[in-house]
Amino acid sequence: MYEEASNSSVLMLLHTAVYPFLAALIISVIAAKLLRASSYLGYIGGFIAGLSLIHSGLSFPPAQAIDYYSITALIGTVSVLCFTNIRQTISRNILGLVLFGLSFYLLLNPVLKHTGLLLSLSWAATSAIVTLVYNLLQVQPKELKLGNDKAECKLSVLLPTVGLMIVAGAAAPVISIGGSLLIGQLLGALGAALFAYVVVSYLTKATQVFSCIPASLLLGGLITQSHVLADIPLSVILLITASVFITPIAVRFSSELTNKQSIGVIFIQGVISLLVSGFCLWLVWPESSLY
Repeated sequence: MYEEASNSSVLMLLHTAVYPFLAALIISVIAAKLLRASSYLGYIGGFIAGLSLIHSGLSFPPAQAIDYYSITALIGTVSVLCFTNIRQTISRNILGLVLFGLSFYLLLNPVLKHTGLLLSLSWAATSAIVTLVYNLLQVQPKELKLGNDKAECKLSVLLPTVGLMIVAGAAAPVISIGGSLLIGQLLGALGAALFAYVVVSYLTKATQVFSCIPASLLLGGLITQSHVLADIPLSVILLITASVFITPIAVRFSSELTNKQSIGVIFIQGVISLLVSGFCLWLVWPESSLY
């Protein structure tokens, strides 16, 4: 019995962390070399690899709410292309809201459709606005004018992605214990895939403005689904969401962060995320024993 439990734990670790990390690492390296400005495809590939392993019933076209993460990844990629090629701010933001809203609607509607179309649209619109604000905050005004041109890759450029990685990792045990092991594992897979992408991007200096749009959509989808599907309290969801904004605010309202300052921001993000995770664990901890 203990041997079976041990094997199950190892398999879960492989599916949740190791395989998504390796897949993201390989795809990030290839994308960085062949499609230099598109290395973010690495963490998308890593997450999809984890999704296919964790969610054994994955199907395309999507049949269940979880299946729509493949569509979310596609919408995220299209969003990056739109945001980096459309020069008019108003047009870019309106298109972003539509794409983000579509992503959240597809993820949430399979469950919320029983409560009415208005509620599904409300959740999709609210989530889309929050995601748009996040992605606009994490980009400096001068970078918006650069479009596809890349400035020198410093650690500060990757801060928002690192923030998403930390939040995903810290939220994973909360969601797993609070109600959904599946979504908790997917959060872990996203965190592992983002870690591989950050390593490759920093070493190869291959990054792009708005490259964390797909990650923000995936993380936002997992957070909102954990409330809708797994009944995680709304207060927990709001705390986790608030913690995501630490790094983009630091980037947006700082002229130029050195690598040392960026490490300080990462440390602050890590400490706050751990505190939020600990408090949220206390809020969701089941009354009966986990065993």
